[in-house]
Amino acid sequence: MTSNRRKWRSIGLCAGLMSLALSAAGAQTSASQDLASFLDKAAQKIKSYPQKASWTASAVSKITKMDRKWTPESVTIVTKTVKLSDGERDEVILKAEETKKGKTKDITKQYAEDAKETRDKERKRRAKEGDGGGDGRRGGSMSLDSLLPFSEQKRGQFNFQLTENAALDGRPAVLLEVTAKVKDEKNWEGRFYFDPLTNDLLRIEVRPSENPSMVKELEFRMTFEILEGRTLAVKSSWIKINGGFFLKHIRQVIEEEYTGFEVVK
Repeated sequence: MTSNRRKWRSIGLCAGLMSLALSAAGAQTSASQDLASFLDKAAQKIKSYPQKASWTASAVSKITKMDRKWTPESVTIVTKTVKLSDGERDEVILKAEETKKGKTKDITKQYAEDAKETRDKERKRRAKEGDGGGDGRRGGSMSLDSLLPFSEQKRGQFNFQLTENAALDGRPAVLLEVTAKVKDEKNWEGRFYFDPLTNDLLRIEVRPSENPSMVKELEFRMTFEILEGRTLAVKSSWIKINGGFFLKHIRQVIEEEYTGFEVVK
């Protein structure tokens, strides 16, 4: 009798463990389906934004150059107007001031000339490469799409963790944490925040999974604004750069804030 009781207890325990395992497997399958569904929605939302947007805004840039100990050497504040016309970016520099060793000087003219030269070189590069003006969300030579891992073609190179009840600046958000399986300078990893109701992209915090040659640190943070419910625009950005070669080394933090957006019809 005792032997039979032990036998049935063992059978019951095995059945319970099997039931628990099946439930867990079912939960994992459901979670996997939820993740795939969300990635599909995120990718579709990104595709829904106009590829060549047109808008104007005011912007303030703060460029802080650092020494080897990451103590500020100089700070340049630039105020400007920015215009994006069919994906082609243009800027009008209103004022630029550099503060160094406690002294501030007006560098508006030189900064405007240097900025124009940089934009002209970028246009020529894009024309040569057949870029055709980019995707309407381009800032410098890197498109937003190159930072995003949501497309079906890229997903296999990343691990994803989804948190649906997250928060961003005190408001509800969906958080997607991304880690690259394939470490490469083109595979960016980090955090992506979304609006839980519309699936709009709200913020990204990313870095390359493998730094490019001659680069020690490279980080991007961007927050976004949805103009008229359909156009994605960068509202603020923060970039940290630490790299260089031979005697030229760049240690900078670049911050930019946009206000007064107006969509150009």
